[in-house]
Amino acid sequence: MFGDCERELTHTRQITCRAFRRKDGLWEIEATVMDEKGEDVPFRSRAPVRAGEFMHHMGIDFLIDDNFTILDVRAVMRAAPWGACPAATESYGRLIGLQIGPGFGRQIRERIGSDQGCAHLTDLITQVGNTYMQASWPDRMAQQVAIDPDPRRWPDSRAVAFIGECLAWKRDGETLRQEYPELAQG
Repeated sequence: MFGDCERELTHTRQITCRAFRRKDGLWEIEATVMDEKGEDVPFRSRAPVRAGEFMHHMGIDFLIDDNFTILDVRAVMRAAPWGACPAATESYGRLIGLQIGPGFGRQIRERIGSDQGCAHLTDLITQVGNTYMQASWPDRMAQQVAIDPDPRRWPDSRAVAFIGECLAWKRDGETLRQEYPELAQG
């Protein structure tokens, strides 16, 4: 990739997020992280993790409504390095009632606490929020356009909350001028 130097695979991390629109109008988001070792990993206090085995294989599932509110959470650990790890799954129930939006990461840390949860599951929640936003975006856009074709008059500005958040969607950029000229600056 970066030249002709020989290299050896030592670790593979796979993050998978899947979103499902339910018939009752709710959303299920399933997120999984798997860390597969490419070499043996020795420990002082436990058996090693062998090449081809998982150091981590865990997931967290969310039930979310159209108002960005978390209605239910389920966390599971299929493989974890320490015996204490599975007990961390209980703390994620504290996220029920939380709304995805500004300050989401801070609120997660406040509700879970760094020593009550699992760093890997907590990191995965950011991807859950992103997956929910991507999955539900077409529905949110259709609802707003049905109300009014002009985005300046949309009652739910969250449909275009991504504007100004990256290079492609900068406020004075070409993408915004083409997609939503009403919102473009200049």
